[in-house]
Amino acid sequence: MVTDTDNHAHIPFQKTYSKEEVDSLVNEARYDSRKKLLDSIKNSLESGKTLVSVLKSLYPEHIVFSANSKYNFVPINNELSRNNYDIKSLQEDETTGRYSYVNNGKVESKFGIDVSSHQGDIDWEAVAADGVEFVFVRALYRGYGTGKLVVDEKCIENIEGAHAAGLDVGVYVFSQAITKEEIQEEASTVLNLLEGYTLELPIVFDVEKVSDSQARTNSLTVEDRTNFTIEFLNMVKSAGYEPMFYHNTEMGAMLLDLTKLTDYPKWFAGYTKEFYWPYEYNLWQYSESGRVNGIQGNVDLDIWLKK
Repeated sequence: MVTDTDNHAHIPFQKTYSKEEVDSLVNEARYDSRKKLLDSIKNSLESGKTLVSVLKSLYPEHIVFSANSKYNFVPINNELSRNNYDIKSLQEDETTGRYSYVNNGKVESKFGIDVSSHQGDIDWEAVAADGVEFVFVRALYRGYGTGKLVVDEKCIENIEGAHAAGLDVGVYVFSQAITKEEIQEEASTVLNLLEGYTLELPIVFDVEKVSDSQARTNSLTVEDRTNFTIEFLNMVKSAGYEPMFYHNTEMGAMLLDLTKLTDYPKWFAGYTKEFYWPYEYNLWQYSESGRVNGIQGNVDLDIWLKK
């Protein structure tokens, strides 16, 4: 026989809360959560992490970076192909600061540099002996104030010297064009300059924002920059060369429409030891202060992540 007492024994314990008690519990939970978050931020900053790196960890679905005197949060576009690089495979030489990408003990990357007349006279045999495997040489640059297009005075000398030393060579054009006609001038000029020369690596369109309030490209729209990039790359491709474009985080996240540039190889510039940029890229400029035998002063260091 089951008694009333037995029935009551099977009824779950229940407690009724007043509205004031519920509000108090919610506020307490919010306080605990907020305190944990603030403590985590405080500990990260005290350990030496930058504010940007902390913000990156808090907003994993955004590309977070500092530009234009503010912090920018750009949602990651999941329609774009992502890179699959593993930070555990990135090895850094403690002496030289050079990166290599290693899987199962096998190096799956190449080490390179990019140079211009700023590097002066280069001893290419010494460069090659120091382990450099490829180089990108500046071919042209356009003044961001005057708009004048100039052939780099060391371009041909650097191409010939690098080839003689056995290096793979590509070139880049630093563009500050503001019209389609100027883009066509840049492409045709570099193609004429390279007549008679063979390149193992791409001709790169270097589209950069200049930090100057008077820069002639400041008024360009995202559509302008994107269309100019496509125009240059297609002209290079039609001439039988491999095209590529160069960009940093701000340019890729805010100033170019990458959805229209998916068919072209990409060269990304970022100077922190992480694979933070989420989208595909083949070449990574990871330092602007490297040192290489045969070159006086600093030089940009690059790693080709896809053989």
